Amino acid sequence: MSKIASRFSYTTDNDYKIAIMKNILVATDLTEMDEKVINYAKFLKNKWNLDTINFVHNIRLYDIDDTLKDLLGTKDIKSIIHRNLNAKISKIFQEDENYTLEILENANTEYALKNWAERNNVSTILLGFKQKDNGTAAMSQKLIRIFKGDVLLVPANAALSWDRILVPTDLSAMFRTIHAKMEVLKRINPPVNFRIVKSFNIPTVFFPYIDIEDQKVIKEAEKHINKQFIDAKKKYKISDDDVFVAVFRGKNSIVEIIKKESKAFNADLILMSAKGDSSVSSILIGSTINELINSAPFKAIYILKEK
Repeated sequence: MSKIASRFSYTTDNDYKIAIMKNILVATDLTEMDEKVINYAKFLKNKWNLDTINFVHNIRLYDIDDTLKDLLGTKDIKSIIHRNLNAKISKIFQEDENYTLEILENANTEYALKNWAERNNVSTILLGFKQKDNGTAAMSQKLIRIFKGDVLLVPANAALSWDRILVPTDLSAMFRTIHAKMEVLKRINPPVNFRIVKSFNIPTVFFPYIDIEDQKVIKEAEKHINKQFIDAKKKYKISDDDVFVAVFRGKNSIVEIIKKESKAFNADLILMSAKGDSSVSSILIGSTINELINSAPFKAIYILKEK
């Protein structure tokens, strides 16, 4: 094991290599969100010591109708957009800071971003996280499905800080990926505080026989969840500094639990996996992420994929 990797509680050197953010793609959309994602990219560049930031904008071919073509005349729309975005970026990035700006032309933005990212060994795609009606909900959902790397959703009010990170999880096998990322963040971002949250409910099959509002029943279920965390703590060598809470969901939605815990913890970032599996846990990550994406943006969400 390398000297760097040996400082962390990884099982293999490969965990360490995968967990590091190496190369990111920042998707722009020519709206007011561009300034936010550019600033966030600058923050990440400094934090992760990234060599280059890749800004990418896709022109959907079907958006260029005959009227627009007539208005443009002989002007090249790609050149116009490139100048516009480069002007925005150069206000935030200094001349000596490396970045690339690519203008694509494709009928499908999600596949255009995914294909460009994979050709250029991008590990993370950063998107603006906006309201469902005028935002990126559908594009985010599709990218999470088709892109093999991680996706970072950044709302307009996102803090340029990763000091307090909420980790919703079901403690399934995907927690290994999350924990590897947590350990890397501890090294590049000291001090960082993690709050690991597992939401739980009483399985519906027991409803006719158990009073799910009975505090004794809830306490027994909570003991079971805490035992699961103790087992996970031993397996992954989770630090004693990482706080764990088991939260009874009851009639609350999963997203409501995450938002409440995020607010109580004053989190800068939500770190979670793209999927999970547990018959008792109510953190079913696939559906949870879809619900989060379709809710009002509240925090930056960093969605990890198993490599």
